[in-house]
Amino acid sequence: MKNRYIKGVLFSLLLLTTHALLSQGSFQVVNLKTEYASTPLGIDVEKPRFSWQMQSSDNSRGLKQTAYQIVVASEKGNEVWNSGKIESDKALGVTYGGAILQPTIKYNWTVTLWDNQKTSASASSWFETGLMNADPNLSAWSGATWIGGSDDDLVFYSHYLSVFKLSYQLQLDKASASTKAGFIFGANDSRLMDKDMNILGVHSGENESYIKFELDISKVDGTPAGLASFNIYRVGYSPEDKAGVPFKIYQLPLSLVNNANKYAAHTLYADCNFGVFEIFIDGDDTDHLITKSDDPNPSPFAPRGLNLNPVGVGNNFISFPMVADIGFSADKGQKASFSSVEIKNFRFPSNALFKENLASISSYKGVFSDFINGTKTGFSIANAAYVVDGVTVIADPSQNATPMLRTKFSAENKPIAKARLYVTARGIYEMYINGQRISNDYFNPGLTQYNKTHMYQTYDVTDKMMAGKANAVGAWLAEGWWSGNITYSGESWNYFGDRQSLLAKLVVTYADGTEQVITTKPNTWKLFTDGPIRVGSFFQGEVYDSSKDAAVKNWATPDYNDANWKPAVKVPLESTAYIGTFPGRGGPTTFDYDDLQLVGQMGANPSIVKTLTAKSVEEVRPGVFVYDMGQNMVGFPNISLNGTAGNKITLRYAEVKYPSLDEYGNNVGMIMLENIRAALTQDIWILKGGDETVQPRFTFHGYRFLEITGIEKALPLESVKGMVVSSIQELASSYQTSNDLVNKLWENITWSMRGNFLSIPTDTPARNERMGWSGDINVFSGASTYLANNDLFLRRHLLAMRDIQREDGRFTDVAPVGGGFGGTLWGSAGIIVAWESYRQYGDVELLREHYDAMKKYVAFLQSKTDPKTGIINEGPLGDWLSPENNKNDNTLFWTAYQIYDLEIVAKTANILGHADEAKTFLAQREERKAFFNSKYVDKVTHKTVKSGFRAPRFGPPGQTPDEDTSDEGQPMDTQASYAIPLALGAFNAENVPYAIQYLAATIERQNTDDGGATRPAYSLMTGFIGTASLTEALSENGRSDLAYKLLQQTSYPSWLYSVVNGATTIWERLNSYTVENGFGGNNSMNSFNHYSFGAVGAWMYNYSLGIQRDPDSPAFKHFILQPTPDPTGQMTWAKGYYDSMYGRIESSWKVEGNKLSYTTTVPPNTSATLYLPTNSSKDITEGGKSINKNTKGVTFVKMENGKAVFELGSGSYEFVIAK
Repeated sequence: MKNRYIKGVLFSLLLLTTHALLSQGSFQVVNLKTEYASTPLGIDVEKPRFSWQMQSSDNSRGLKQTAYQIVVASEKGNEVWNSGKIESDKALGVTYGGAILQPTIKYNWTVTLWDNQKTSASASSWFETGLMNADPNLSAWSGATWIGGSDDDLVFYSHYLSVFKLSYQLQLDKASASTKAGFIFGANDSRLMDKDMNILGVHSGENESYIKFELDISKVDGTPAGLASFNIYRVGYSPEDKAGVPFKIYQLPLSLVNNANKYAAHTLYADCNFGVFEIFIDGDDTDHLITKSDDPNPSPFAPRGLNLNPVGVGNNFISFPMVADIGFSADKGQKASFSSVEIKNFRFPSNALFKENLASISSYKGVFSDFINGTKTGFSIANAAYVVDGVTVIADPSQNATPMLRTKFSAENKPIAKARLYVTARGIYEMYINGQRISNDYFNPGLTQYNKTHMYQTYDVTDKMMAGKANAVGAWLAEGWWSGNITYSGESWNYFGDRQSLLAKLVVTYADGTEQVITTKPNTWKLFTDGPIRVGSFFQGEVYDSSKDAAVKNWATPDYNDANWKPAVKVPLESTAYIGTFPGRGGPTTFDYDDLQLVGQMGANPSIVKTLTAKSVEEVRPGVFVYDMGQNMVGFPNISLNGTAGNKITLRYAEVKYPSLDEYGNNVGMIMLENIRAALTQDIWILKGGDETVQPRFTFHGYRFLEITGIEKALPLESVKGMVVSSIQELASSYQTSNDLVNKLWENITWSMRGNFLSIPTDTPARNERMGWSGDINVFSGASTYLANNDLFLRRHLLAMRDIQREDGRFTDVAPVGGGFGGTLWGSAGIIVAWESYRQYGDVELLREHYDAMKKYVAFLQSKTDPKTGIINEGPLGDWLSPENNKNDNTLFWTAYQIYDLEIVAKTANILGHADEAKTFLAQREERKAFFNSKYVDKVTHKTVKSGFRAPRFGPPGQTPDEDTSDEGQPMDTQASYAIPLALGAFNAENVPYAIQYLAATIERQNTDDGGATRPAYSLMTGFIGTASLTEALSENGRSDLAYKLLQQTSYPSWLYSVVNGATTIWERLNSYTVENGFGGNNSMNSFNHYSFGAVGAWMYNYSLGIQRDPDSPAFKHFILQPTPDPTGQMTWAKGYYDSMYGRIESSWKVEGNKLSYTTTVPPNTSATLYLPTNSSKDITEGGKSINKNTKGVTFVKMENGKAVFELGSGSYEFVIAK
């Protein structure tokens, strides 16, 4: 066995030697990738694809690959594939063609290239296979199972839980003729105990803020009028609250409480969904419902019941109450028993987070122990019940901390060749071996549709192993996306399950070829649930108690004493996860794991990609310090401080502060949390004393402003860092111009992508959504492919879209998880994202695996098209957040997208060799295009008109859209109504010139928005969808002058309005903030980090720089260069680059007087068609010389539409055009 490894080492040395010998020519081979990744570890791909780039050694022109040869060998040196010398210039998507790849094997590969100068060069790389077995029954995991804690170990931090169920049994004492007593919860919320922590100005003392449910039988006397009442007290939550006055009183019918049963035990049930309560007595059906909805016409999408949140109703507002502290209350002379007290999770399986065993008072060590053991009288435990006699008792019921797991084993005393850890979690995890964190990843395993696809990670931990010694493996788990607050819906809390668990397999391979396997099994792993991280939640935040550090010091090392830890248990899906068939608005739905695939990692998981330092600090109120990071970022802080043991530091995060406008009153200068809504977004750090570093690990926040309270004076700026976390490791492009505001806009676009590309493409990283809304990525996917190498990221997202695609073919508006309310413009992301990825990266396999889903979707859209009228009804959303949305007929947009979807699917069919299917899709496209031009274009004026179909409309929270009262033929004539169909090819040849003319008119004129305000010429009157099409439609049709005017406009509404007002990311709304109106009443749905309006980034590359894809040559093997200098003259130069799959493409233009300079670089092994504006090719020089047949790399082709057309080989060029 040992000889095999020696052989493998010698083979690797031979590859390196060969590379050195062959790299003396005119080029090098660089950027070798396997499956679009550099040296991927743990890929589950049977036939991986290889790619590489050529790099010129001397910047010579015309460098081309003429042949390649790939040799692949196993880690033992055995050759498994030799392609032989292949005469081809192909350097992307070269598919492995050798022997069957084996799991968990490292394969080395070398590619040798020959160029058109008869020289050659080689380079080497490697990839390693994963388990290559997706069986959810874990047949590839060597006996490993999912382990974690039991029901008793569920993490319950009551001050962070705002969606829950509670129940208790109350029996009033008959002997003392007691008539009322109450159950208390929501007490001592720290936000209400400090006026600086809430927007209502409330400042309550200890036990002065609470919710009390009181049963009052004082009027029950056996007469029909003698009704019991259920009194609800809200105290200390609002300045209007009064301690002795019920917030709400419900009279209970005699069928529920009467003279005969008033002293019987009554069971109360309450379901809280972000402050909205449904309360029942002695049963949980409608016959036993106490509360009635505040709204006589409740929305089917909104939670039902009584609202107790003083800020607002439901999930769109800062959420109150939390469970917080709980207790019992009986006035003087009143006595009652409370038993069977339970606080449970809201979502199935609704396991109990809190319940106490009251069987024996002598053994009771529960949360109310201090009242029993102290001097306070009136509280006791008897007959398995809490008994209160004329007193109020309140305590914190929180228990357990985020689970920690560990195991220890002895490695054999012989050389270790390699060690691999295969690991995943339900939840998120950090792994440690012998005290060392094994990677720089955060939030593994990332978000997928876990009941369909669950990814595991593979790590090389060879350097962390100790041969011949004891070794320890540790795991720290937290909610992640598996549990906790996720999406905007309370029903989604614990969307997948209610607890975290770990699955891991460590394989230690010795030099002699033997293996030692350590797996997650309950009998060999231990669990600890009293560590310092009391809770770790994406939405709610993290609570860290440093006083508990000592108990877990060196916890992942072999010498740690884990005597206080208990055995881990197996964690099945049954009884811990959301599984089964459940009622829904559209009928019963089934959620199961029958088709689960456990697969190797695809793409990069989030990591720390940048570190920022605070730019300034302001003490906005005494003891309230707000740090400005200078950038709206996503991640968490790193704070260095020296504090006193036991002090509590509270961190809160915001994108903006309240501006100095009268309507914001005393909150001016404070951080604005209303737009974070029902996500708590609060970290708490309890100090242990001395020097300390505060850095959360199981949460992230979207913020520019960090509020710190609990410190006596401001910390130095250098002590407050911002750790930026993203799935985007680095950018793949650059764009700079003479206009600094446009440069800042581009920078803001990159920051919004960086912040929102975190495991999935989210719609905002800050508020209580952070969801993969498809409409956003639909319009932004094109720009994103230029900004970064996002092939694997987008491919992974498409997998999520397929995983949750409905049986009828509809792509959900959100993926993973599902839900939403978008329609055609959202679901079409399932077509467009795939197409954008293919064109940018040449990933044919992506199209192949997605094609069936694409076909199902266009069939679904066809099913939503009325066969009689031809109108498609698949919404409700149109040009979301457009200033003139009410003028539009959304069915026009849906039809335009349907036409474009059919075009894409037809092209995809042809690429995949399905010519007959392509013909069918093209015929459908032509039919729909004819309908579009007949229905939505006036036959006389050729302006856009309405269809007469009154589709349902849906507006943002807090806004009711105008009712669609349009009639057939009524003029639309909006920017979006021309731009979208122009960009998507919906207008026929007759109507295109008119559409351009009218689009230009809508831009050059003043427009009236939906609020009745007149907006200046050259304003953006489009929303998410229309904005993505606007500049492309203009430049493609000869009106780049208007595109540049729109781009550089600074008045509202425009792209640069946010920039001149200090934005560092892209805003969700064009009017997220205005100087005159502040947030304009949109305090709730108002993200300041939302990439959709940043879709203009694609135009910057495609038209301003002119770097465009060739429709017939994906991945820029051949591409178009068509730079477009600003016809208005406002922008005088632009430069940038894009790192394509073949290498860096550079493009730069500059206007000086009557001279236009243009420089470009075409990567080796590619070519480009260049279009330069001129009246004659004779006016152009290259490298200071006239262009002729001897100009190397440049071939004049023709004059076309005022442009000279050239064909360029690889190399760098400098053109000058004399006007």
